[in-house]
Amino acid sequence: MSDRPHLRRCAPSAILLALGLAVLSPLPAAAQDATASEPPAWALHGGVSALSDYIWRGVSQTQEDPALQAEIELEHRSGFYAGLWASSIDFTAAGEEDDGIDYELDGYLGWAGELRPGLELDVALMRAAYPGARSGFDYDYTELEGTLSFAEHYHVGLAYSPDIFGLGGKGYYWNAGGEWPLGESGFGLKAQIGHYDLEDAAGDSYNDYLLALTREFGPVQAELQYTDTSSYGAELSEALDDGKLADGRVSLVVGWKF
Repeated sequence: MSDRPHLRRCAPSAILLALGLAVLSPLPAAAQDATASEPPAWALHGGVSALSDYIWRGVSQTQEDPALQAEIELEHRSGFYAGLWASSIDFTAAGEEDDGIDYELDGYLGWAGELRPGLELDVALMRAAYPGARSGFDYDYTELEGTLSFAEHYHVGLAYSPDIFGLGGKGYYWNAGGEWPLGESGFGLKAQIGHYDLEDAAGDSYNDYLLALTREFGPVQAELQYTDTSSYGAELSEALDDGKLADGRVSLVVGWKF
């Protein structure tokens, strides 16, 4: 679910306990169900990534500094999955009061599968938590996100939060994009445009854009990104992040997956 979410008012410890039980309890059944003629019912996936700047929906989450991320996910052959994702973050600019937050931890549950040939749906319910937050800095939120993928290379998506960033209002994130191989070069091209409707929560909305060059080296994936935003105004700077963190920028992501 990495830019991935991803209930409301569930304590982070409850999420971890629930996901832990979901991960641990099915394993014996998976071992019993697996046979030599069919793949195991359950599969474990994960990975780690290093980023020169963690950009989420067009805005730096690390004050333009590097970040480390990790993810672990358990998937059933029926399409259901559960996972945990974590990233280092930094919301405190120089001279501001320290919020006590050093990382984000997301727990999520979802289902992904083919609706018909050439059309796939991925729906996930995610809880984002910020452990260590000091009083007055409650940014935890819940988000439901759905993505339709079609014609092999394209996707459209919508994410909804009933109380985004703890601001007391709704948030809607619309996006559309695609990924295409560049011939036989091994490189790929990725593009996406999004619209973040935060009128209810923060009194304004903005658009974000992503253009990236991708390359795989076995299990290692590299992505050189250019991101930018438009209409990120004073109201959003006051309610969320400083507008300079939404400026156009180039960043590099290198990840390893299993």
